Amino acid sequence: MENKRVNLKLSGAGIASGGFYNEVKLSGGCQINGDIDCNFMKTSGACSVKGNITSKQLLTSGSFSSTGNIDTEIFKSSGASKLSGNLKGDEVTISGGGSTSGDIKVSKLNISGGFSSGGKIIGGEINLTGGIKIEKDCECDKFSSKGSFNIGGTLNADEINITIYDYCTACEIVGQNIDIRYSSDISSSILHIIKGMLSSSSSGLTVETIEGDNIYLEHTNAKIVRGNKITIGDSCNIEKVEYKDSLDVTGNSEIREKNKL
Repeated sequence: MENKRVNLKLSGAGIASGGFYNEVKLSGGCQINGDIDCNFMKTSGACSVKGNITSKQLLTSGSFSSTGNIDTEIFKSSGASKLSGNLKGDEVTISGGGSTSGDIKVSKLNISGGFSSGGKIIGGEINLTGGIKIEKDCECDKFSSKGSFNIGGTLNADEINITIYDYCTACEIVGQNIDIRYSSDISSSILHIIKGMLSSSSSGLTVETIEGDNIYLEHTNAKIVRGNKITIGDSCNIEKVEYKDSLDVTGNSEIREKNKL
């Protein structure tokens, strides 16, 4: 039989050992040493966990760091979070500045502000706003981005909607319906975050290959664009377009080679 879970509450410069708890509430400069398993965890201030975290709900505000993996149903972080392990959750919301060294696997992910991931991101629905850096692949059902991103691997999703505010880059983009548009309507605060995360003098998307069923592009630099129905809007520079059903060029873009499959 599992031991009865007790509550843990620390404030100020408190230190406690890991273990099994019901509710964990930390405020101030608190530290947990060891793995922690709880039903609910809330931190505010400058708090850290030296171990793995398993919790049904994890809420952090201020400065938060963890050295192990996080497994939770709901994770909401506002402020500056530094996660050294993998992050797994049903619904994850991160706002402000943050980073993770491991992989992220979620059902729904919302990130706003400046965030970097040292691993890959796998999810059902991913919504990004601000400046995002992903070292490896990003795979999901629905992908939405407003701002700037740097994806070191492949972006693979069924539905892809990208609004470019600044510089974006990926090795490869693969999807069923791909819609990439440029917008200059951005707040100064978001632009400041983007410039701090991903410095570049140009605005637009740079990618090796784009492949999908239905594709619409603006402000895109690509070597190969391949799809069934392709529409090329303004300010694109593409070396080769391969299309099966239709190709419409509606803007002032440059396409060096066009091939009907």
